[in-house]
Amino acid sequence: MKKYLQLSALCLIVLAAGIFSSCKDDESGSSSPLLGMSVQLAAADSTVSTRINIDHANRLVTVSLSQEARDLSHVLCTFDLVNGASLYTPSVTNPVEMDLNDVTGVNILTGGSIVCYKIVAEVDSPIKDVKASYGGAEAVTSIDKKSRLINVYFGSDPVDFTQVQVEFVISAISSMVDPTSTNLTMDLSADTTYVKVQNDLVGTATYKMICWNDPSDSYLSVKRGTDVEITDNGGGSYTLNTTGTAPTVSTSMFPVSAGSVVSFSYKATEAIGRPKLSLDVNNKKLQMLGYEMDQADDWKDYSVDLYNVYFDMGANMAPGYPLTLSLGSKSGVTIEIKDIQVREKNYQEQMLTDNAYYFKFNNGSGNNLTCSNETTDEAYQTYRFVASSSSDPYYGALSHSQTLTADDNQFYFEYKSETNFSQELFWKAAGGYSLQIGQALEASDIWVAVHADLTDKVATIFKNHPDAGDAGSSFRWDPIDIGTPNGPMIIRNPRIGKKSYE
Repeated sequence: MKKYLQLSALCLIVLAAGIFSSCKDDESGSSSPLLGMSVQLAAADSTVSTRINIDHANRLVTVSLSQEARDLSHVLCTFDLVNGASLYTPSVTNPVEMDLNDVTGVNILTGGSIVCYKIVAEVDSPIKDVKASYGGAEAVTSIDKKSRLINVYFGSDPVDFTQVQVEFVISAISSMVDPTSTNLTMDLSADTTYVKVQNDLVGTATYKMICWNDPSDSYLSVKRGTDVEITDNGGGSYTLNTTGTAPTVSTSMFPVSAGSVVSFSYKATEAIGRPKLSLDVNNKKLQMLGYEMDQADDWKDYSVDLYNVYFDMGANMAPGYPLTLSLGSKSGVTIEIKDIQVREKNYQEQMLTDNAYYFKFNNGSGNNLTCSNETTDEAYQTYRFVASSSSDPYYGALSHSQTLTADDNQFYFEYKSETNFSQELFWKAAGGYSLQIGQALEASDIWVAVHADLTDKVATIFKNHPDAGDAGSSFRWDPIDIGTPNGPMIIRNPRIGKKSYE
């Protein structure tokens, strides 16, 4: 809905004719001759609710819409006038069909004078604006009205996020629910804060609010935790002692523009399993299960690319997030972690992205396995596999034109699945060309990152079959140990590449 900044041409014509010079009512006229107004939208907008607000002091009529309307060019408007008053323009008839796509107006004859009202139609935003400050520092705020996301950004200013002064500007047909005040001090230190507003058109509108500033350097600090004792060792290093069965830690905010790769170094007294990496613990589209974190006595580098999360959320991502790490399910584990950051791909990661071989599949059926290509972006090859039976399901990939070698031994893919499964891969559809990744993959409704280092297994295949990677050959995709037949397995970017491109 465009913003209306000018009076209608009709009102301007009246103004040019000098009629507005007599807009003050004489004693026989009414200063507020418009008692009410109703509108009937076009049939195409039958699902759009409306609410009329008349501001007599500013002679403004606002037609609030619950959502974007398709056709505002033919709106039947009925005006309820005081006794003796009548429409002067745009028509002497009442009701009248009006175009509300742009600002327009109505001139009412009352006594011997003309009273002029401007009419604006707009989608109502329960919260129209937000102002935030701390210690004299003003935040830059923005509202995504479609997703109802409020972003509060303090730049590099130091901020106590538990003591942020916030002022909400709400629409005329809205009232605050939680919090109850439009001007208050709020604790915005959590990864997300929710604000509820009651609106006459849409009912209760819930906004997600995030508040953040730039990290002091490229590394993130651990801010809080659950089921874990946190010791800050200084220099970006922390010791985490888990005290419960759901240990989690959350970091300071990072700007989305920093990149999509989460990386850190760690030690652990026990294997942790797959950590859940979350940008919003209330939104599964912003969560992902990473690669396995093993027991490690020495520092071990860890990185996982959140590109699936970024791709799925697209334009709905906020400018900044904290990172929440869920670290297994065991109490009594000691984890050391340092140099946590979200960054762009490094050289090695970029080369793997650019030079890996990506499996390609056509729609169709294999043995007890169907495949449908759900790719919407060539950079994110996505396939839906459904096994009708756990009895030897497999599906052939398209033949590859490039020659692959025993150095192509790093196997990656991401998945969501309604069934448990594991994965077997045939370099050629014949005995002796098979390898299993050795990971039991559990059903998941969020993306799971899978990486298997198959150096030894691939070397054995090429030792026995030097032609395994010949151009023109075809891989075969064999999901095994299917837990629930007919449970879809969504596979994204299955690929193999080299361990090193240096």
